[in-house]
Amino acid sequence: MDINKNQLTPDEIVLRDLEEIYIGNLNTVEADLSLPCKGRLGSVFGWQSKETLFLSNDGKVTRPTYGVGNRVVPLIVTANFQNSSKQREFQVTVLEQPRETKFTEIYPVDIQGEIGQVVDLPPVVIATEDTGVQVTLPVVWERFEIPLHPCTLQITGIIDKVDIKAKANIKFQSKNSVDKEALQSAKIASFPTESIKLKDGTLFYEAQERIIQYLLQTNDDQMLYNFRVAAGLDTKGAPPMTGWDAPECNLKGHTTGHYLSALALGWSATHNSELSRKINYMIQALEECQAALEKHSCHSGFLSAYSEEQFDLLEEFTTYPTIWAPYYTLDKIMSGLFDCYSIANNQQALKIVSKMGDWVYERLSKLSREKLDKMWSMYIAGEFGGMISVMVHLYHVTKKDKYLKAAYFFRNEKLYYPMGENVDTLKDMHANQHIPQIIGALELYKAGGSSRYLHIARNFWNMVTGSHAYNIGGVGETEMFHEPNKAADYISDKTAESCASYNMLRLTSGLFKLYPSGDLMDYYELVLYNHIMASGSHTDDGGTTYFMPLRPAGQKEYNTDENTCCHGTGLESRFRYIQDIYAYNENEVYVNLYIASILDTENMKLEQSWSINNPGYSSLVLKTPGKRTICLRIPVWAKEDFTVKVCGEKCEIGASDDGYIRISRDWGVGDIIEVYMSYHFRIIPEPSEKKLVSIAYGPFILAALSESEDYLLCPNDIESLNDSIKILDSPLHFNIDGVVYLPIAEVNKEKYHAYFRR
Repeated sequence: MDINKNQLTPDEIVLRDLEEIYIGNLNTVEADLSLPCKGRLGSVFGWQSKETLFLSNDGKVTRPTYGVGNRVVPLIVTANFQNSSKQREFQVTVLEQPRETKFTEIYPVDIQGEIGQVVDLPPVVIATEDTGVQVTLPVVWERFEIPLHPCTLQITGIIDKVDIKAKANIKFQSKNSVDKEALQSAKIASFPTESIKLKDGTLFYEAQERIIQYLLQTNDDQMLYNFRVAAGLDTKGAPPMTGWDAPECNLKGHTTGHYLSALALGWSATHNSELSRKINYMIQALEECQAALEKHSCHSGFLSAYSEEQFDLLEEFTTYPTIWAPYYTLDKIMSGLFDCYSIANNQQALKIVSKMGDWVYERLSKLSREKLDKMWSMYIAGEFGGMISVMVHLYHVTKKDKYLKAAYFFRNEKLYYPMGENVDTLKDMHANQHIPQIIGALELYKAGGSSRYLHIARNFWNMVTGSHAYNIGGVGETEMFHEPNKAADYISDKTAESCASYNMLRLTSGLFKLYPSGDLMDYYELVLYNHIMASGSHTDDGGTTYFMPLRPAGQKEYNTDENTCCHGTGLESRFRYIQDIYAYNENEVYVNLYIASILDTENMKLEQSWSINNPGYSSLVLKTPGKRTICLRIPVWAKEDFTVKVCGEKCEIGASDDGYIRISRDWGVGDIIEVYMSYHFRIIPEPSEKKLVSIAYGPFILAALSESEDYLLCPNDIESLNDSIKILDSPLHFNIDGVVYLPIAEVNKEKYHAYFRR
């Protein structure tokens, strides 16, 4: 509960005012900062920058020239109230200026059109920089008449500040001649979320339980604070949110959406009645806010933690940080509500989110395609998260076509066009802004869309995992994609944003259901074990790393009070993957991940056991009789030594092309499948730098505890030392030449190395 100011001491007032300061996302600063002069409770603030060349004492930003690199500037605020004075320090990362670029080539656009029908030309073209890297540039095409007979039309386009003209070749054909591909239906499906439960004794279960405890102790009224203020309702004495959800922040409301998803996922994992009560309370309160907002002159169906003004400004192309991704926040709220409906079966949540879907359709249906393209191409301001996905989900549930039409309004051709052409133009694109858009492309395809959307998703996944990923599977540095095959040039404190990995898992899961393969699940396992599980706080404070430092002597920082995007996804990521441990189709059950768990559905029950004391062994006990095929994934790290026994007898079946062993038989209750995988040390070269390597043990990327700022040398012939390395207090902790190595997921706040030099 909020405490009256008169009940607080001067020290307490100063500390509270310091805690509530919000001055923006300081991880990627390009524009001036607005520095408050006074706190809510009366403290007076004074600001001091430690590098005024790049950040003045009044918040003016001067970006370093290209080549100097980003600058991390300590910014100190001193708060004074009566006889109390205290300080807080912020670390501000000022991004260097972009490189002045010249272009050597503009790719021609080749598309097909239907005679007599309007053709949507892409609003961008692919260009080659003088460095050889491909990017996209906005283009304005000349007007042309739609032909009424088969022909190829050649037109030109103008690119601002570029001398080379763009060219497009449009091949007009009859309707039956336009290439079409049959829709690929899903080959497998996930079991219902609530049918899989984790077993005690693993880092997965422990991480889940820590978030459960955090959810149980979270103040629901505080999560509702900004919504009630926007709706003119009583805030029930709750304190305001902080950080990215502070009252003065333009992203406020996003954490509440993540919180709704986490409550639903947490309930499905535990069936904890208190989580169910919280869901019902939150949904009832948000419905009251939605009704009150309409009475305050908002359009019908609107629900957010602020007014409709940010949406108005986006349509005027107002840039960040004046506005901050209003549709991104809207998606988090809508997705949270939809999760409460689809996972926790709260019908009231569907009613609310359907009204929000109506609001989205009514608003965007009035805008031109050109305006939408420009909006979605804007950095940060135009970020819209998973809006495509949630609108498609609404369409599937309600069968209302307008929701699918609304999903198509969010097509971002700045991303989709080059991905469809299989050209990597990801350099300087915000990673987590665009991964959910690719998930959306896959959802459009599954909803009956063109095969183009499937190709977009598959091409993107191949590009990112093949040319942009770090050793832990995470992507992006300072939130951005960089040049392909240059990861080693960007190993820093700000590598691998947690939300990007969370969404890469969701994309991988979606592709896997269409094209089940061991390669997809190998990547899934890599990210899950070494980033998702590595990003969580070791206490129940709900903290998650924003970035995963991979430089020498990197050190994790768990975000708690800032309510960042990664804090929000961190509330979900300890649960969401559980649905992918197993999968099924009519005749097969897939075992994708070797995680101790219980699968319990009407037609299939099995229990998987795993122990840290014998990590290379996993057993599955079937508890449902009948004829079926069990598909066991052979991990990439165990291909040379993978053994399966069924009821004590060695199985001689080889792997299928998809990387799974298939065992078909008439199973009896109590039949046991035993899987033996050789955990051994492996050296994994960094593809973008021959002299850098990672050390892995089974599925785990190992970190070495060391405060050295220089890369440690990789131990000589570590692969041949599997039998002689000293094991410490855990079978996954080692002493090699006096240095402690352990899974990066088990590192807490120690300084560590994740890459090594050869």
